[in-house]
Amino acid sequence: MTNTGHIYKRWCLIQIRAWLPACLWCVFIFWGSTDDGGGQATSLRLMTFLHINFPALSWEQLAKLIFYLRKACHVTEYAILAGLVMRGFLCSSIIKKQESWSFPLAILTFSLCVGYAASDEYHQSLTQERCGCVTDVMIDAVGVFLGLQTMWCLIYFKTAKLDSTALKIPEKD
Repeated sequence: MTNTGHIYKRWCLIQIRAWLPACLWCVFIFWGSTDDGGGQATSLRLMTFLHINFPALSWEQLAKLIFYLRKACHVTEYAILAGLVMRGFLCSSIIKKQESWSFPLAILTFSLCVGYAASDEYHQSLTQERCGCVTDVMIDAVGVFLGLQTMWCLIYFKTAKLDSTALKIPEKD
C-alpha cells in the first residue's frame, strides 16, 4: 500500500472513532421516535411502575409526572447528542487537531443538533401513535445548549493551567 493509502486508512479510522458514538446515539433517538420506542408503549409501562412504587399518587399526578419525565428525557438525550457531536468535531481532524471549545464550533454543533431534533419531530409526525411538536424541538434545543455548556466546562477545566503562585501556601510570620 502506498503512503497515501496509509494516510487515507488512518484518516478513515480517526473519522469512525470520532463520529461513531454520535451516529449510534442518533440511531437510538430515531428508534425512540417510533411507535415501539415511545408514546403509549413506554407511558403505560412507566405509569404501571410508578403506580406500584408510589400508590399514594393519583392517576392525574402520575400522568403529570410522566409528562415532565418525558420532557426531561428530551433535554437529556439532546444534551448527550451535543456532547457527542462536539466530541466528533474535536477528535476528527488529523491535520490540525482542535483541542478547545470555540464559539463557531458550538454554533455549528447547535445547528446540527437542533436540525436533527426538527427532523426527528418530523419523523414522529409520520408514525401512527405520535405527532411532531415544535415545542419539543425547543425543549431539545435547551438540551443542546446545556450539553454545549457542559462540554465548555469540561474542556475549560481540562485545559486550564493553574498558576503556580496560586498554589503557594502563605508563610506564617
